Amino acid sequence: MIQRVHTDSPTPRRREPWTFPREGAALFAVALVLRVAYTWLAMGPDAVPSSDAQSYDTVAWNLARGMGFMLESAGGPYPTAFVPPALPYAVSVLYRAVGHQFFAALILQCVFGALVPLLVRGLGDSLFGGHVGRTAGWLAAVHPLLVFFSGYLLTESLFCVTLLLALLVSAEWVKTPRRGRALGAGLLWGVAALTRPTALPLPLLVALWSWWPLGLIVGSRERALQLAMLALGLLLVVAPWTVRNAVEFRAFIPVTTGGGRSLLDANNPIVWDDPRLQGGATSVYAIEPYASRFKGRSEHEIDVLSAELARSFLAERSSQYPVMALKKLGRFWRLSAEGGSTGHWGRSDSPLARVLAVIDPLLLWSLVTFPFALLGLGASLRGARRLYQSLPLLVIGAFTLGAVVYWGALRMRVPVEPLIVVYAAAGIELLRREVRLRRSPLRMVPARAVDGRANGR
Repeated sequence: MIQRVHTDSPTPRRREPWTFPREGAALFAVALVLRVAYTWLAMGPDAVPSSDAQSYDTVAWNLARGMGFMLESAGGPYPTAFVPPALPYAVSVLYRAVGHQFFAALILQCVFGALVPLLVRGLGDSLFGGHVGRTAGWLAAVHPLLVFFSGYLLTESLFCVTLLLALLVSAEWVKTPRRGRALGAGLLWGVAALTRPTALPLPLLVALWSWWPLGLIVGSRERALQLAMLALGLLLVVAPWTVRNAVEFRAFIPVTTGGGRSLLDANNPIVWDDPRLQGGATSVYAIEPYASRFKGRSEHEIDVLSAELARSFLAERSSQYPVMALKKLGRFWRLSAEGGSTGHWGRSDSPLARVLAVIDPLLLWSLVTFPFALLGLGASLRGARRLYQSLPLLVIGAFTLGAVVYWGALRMRVPVEPLIVVYAAAGIELLRREVRLRRSPLRMVPARAVDGRANGR
């Protein structure tokens, strides 16, 4: 039995009408044009995959050819769990239709990226109201970091989509608790986890966040049942992939085998002792003495050994960890674009290279939007709906903590940028209201006069 209450309820303010065929189509179109234009200029139609993109491309093409979830080696294809499955499966559907066209995969990434502003619009509307949602959507459409990462075959764009969907449905579920909505939120969190495994712990965070608001609307028994439905939804999506991994590797691997290697890539003497790399990461897979330790081992065995080596190193260097943690946070929350240590992100003859050598779009963007984000965040924490509006902040905090454990990089921060945009839009709306109030003629009328008019005097 649902019990309506008056205080601390997540019931939203009155929403502004939003007609998708007009505003939504315009938002999507502008976002898509910007992302396709960047991809064309930065990568070009003759782009070839490299680094992480090569792994996703290889698995996707093998899936499209019916070879299974496989990577390639000198000895031939082999089963892998090194990359999360959602992106390769999505790209494989495209490859089945158009063949092995890597640039087509990049355009698909642009489509994923263009969906992000629509979802940001919806999340901002749900948490703060229509004005904030509209502003947030358009900010996300032109966000330089979101545009940038839409041009590469990486998990960032698709993960932003699945993460925002899960957050939006979770917010709507807490607003109007239903078991079906709880199940739907859990299913979407499962899809997000299969897109990037860092989402796997987030449903627990959502459950803790929802505990008090749910208790205000439904009874304790119903709350427990709905949280169980949330967990069931997550399990239904992730469990089949975990079972597949257990069959292939004879080990418990919830999503990927990359966790141990990622931990070692960020926490090793090569990175910690080089001022240029501190706070970041570098692949140690083919670097001695690690290469000899990994030789002849399976993918899962390498991951387990990597985790052991990383923990041993952290124990030996524990006195240095506070400094390294600050270095990681500095890289994670940097206001400017990545430095030269991250390699080249576009073709050498790209016309964008000359522009980006002079102007840093991310720095300009950060200097303008971050103050508004802090303003919006501060106002939300003081407001009557502060618990409900704290959901993006909790997720931002979780990813920040992940950077402290692993490493700081703009790639790690991309998923929280849409959430920062929501708070920035809230700050802009707060300032806009203040300006309108100062310009309002009613501000010049004494309070008693206003009261008198209201009472018909």
